[in-house]
Amino acid sequence: MINIENCCCFTGHRSDKLNFPLDDTTYDYNKFYGRLSSAISDTIKKGCTNFYCGMAHGFDIIAGEYIALIKKLNKSLKLIGVVPFSGQEKGWSKEWQQRYRDLLNECDEVVTLNDSYSKWVYDQRNRYMVDRCRYVLTYFDGGKGGTDNTIKYAIKHGREVFNIYDTDPNEEIMSRFKTVAYLIPPEDSKE
Repeated sequence: MINIENCCCFTGHRSDKLNFPLDDTTYDYNKFYGRLSSAISDTIKKGCTNFYCGMAHGFDIIAGEYIALIKKLNKSLKLIGVVPFSGQEKGWSKEWQQRYRDLLNECDEVVTLNDSYSKWVYDQRNRYMVDRCRYVLTYFDGGKGGTDNTIKYAIKHGREVFNIYDTDPNEEIMSRFKTVAYLIPPEDSKE
């Protein structure tokens, strides 16, 4: 029996389907990264220590890189790379291939599910991760595809799904405060 309570997996869009440039000098990317780091922090506060990364270019690798970064400060964290098939990165850009290889080197464990591609490898990878995790962290815009199928599978199996696509960081921050501050306009000076 697998203990899923302290485990989280990532599922989300590939780099070409993200609706903002993957450039850390842009507002949209930094907003996304803030949401990602906040959501990961929330799962850690819930006791999550094991993070499963599907190793796809885009959301998966970005989230995995964040875990690789913070596990240097928090030694209890573990990163598990779940590769759907050997050589999945071969058709990617050189940049994403390098990020993929670098992230594999940061993983505490790498699971390769298949020797070669077949029609079902991505679905198999996604189910493998969800079956081992209480939490599913996603960046999902509502469109049809693999992320949609994974989220439906997760919900059907009682997993907690956190979608950072439509969260508002300002609203989240303000909801954590017990008091509300009001601006009081200065009195009119009548000199």
